[in-house]
Amino acid sequence: MNSSRNRTVIAVAGHDPTGGAGLVRDVMTGAALGVHVVAVGTAWTVQSASSGAGSVEPRDPGGVSRALADALRQAAAAGGGRASVKVGMVPGAAVAAAIVAALDRAGFAGPVVVDPVLFASSGVRLWQDDAQAMLPLLRRATLVTPNAGEAAALSGRPVASISDALSAAAELQRLGVPAVLVKGGHMDEGAATVTDVLVGPGGAVGQLSRPRLAGSSPRGTGCALSTAIAAELAAGVSLRAAVEAATGWLSSRIAASVPVNGERHLP
Repeated sequence: MNSSRNRTVIAVAGHDPTGGAGLVRDVMTGAALGVHVVAVGTAWTVQSASSGAGSVEPRDPGGVSRALADALRQAAAAGGGRASVKVGMVPGAAVAAAIVAALDRAGFAGPVVVDPVLFASSGVRLWQDDAQAMLPLLRRATLVTPNAGEAAALSGRPVASISDALSAAAELQRLGVPAVLVKGGHMDEGAATVTDVLVGPGGAVGQLSRPRLAGSSPRGTGCALSTAIAAELAAGVSLRAAVEAATGWLSSRIAASVPVNGERHLP
């Protein structure tokens, strides 16, 4: 990963009380990378991995907008450094619109990475509106990082293979999303490798493959990956280089994951 000197990631996401995902994971990712993370909460959640039960308490959209505006002002006032924004769990269209409005009012021109979380790994529904209602936020992003299920819901196309992922990413670009990384963990699950599909601006296509690790997937991998990509983009590297560095780093963390209350968590 690149030197952390003068980098800030503004993480806009929900609170996961398990500590395995959400804002806690974003802050922990920043700490692991030596990058400063400013946390802006969008919702409080209650989740149960054993039953899939839970609840979402959205934060007032105006409160989210004010908190993000303040974080953007702080980042601008710090000077001499670079900032990016990572958006994770958003409870619905009203909060998503507040995030877009705050970015636009601030004239923020830095990288924005959106991890379009629809469901928690426990099965709890986190995004409360129709999936397509997230599109205005996705169009504001530099990069959107859906898993296969999220790519399918957002594009309206099934995603079970690399070719499916390419089709879904192309459809999202047709809908105005600048660049898409479809994560491959849930595609071709019997294969010995995991392949992520990156479709960049102008339709440039790249595939990033790595060995599939044995065992269940740890909690919070999507949060960690999107935060790590945002940290790399804040360093000024290319989109492809940022994704390569972040996925390589995450693979090493997945290999070192530990059991916590019946789940696996990143270290």
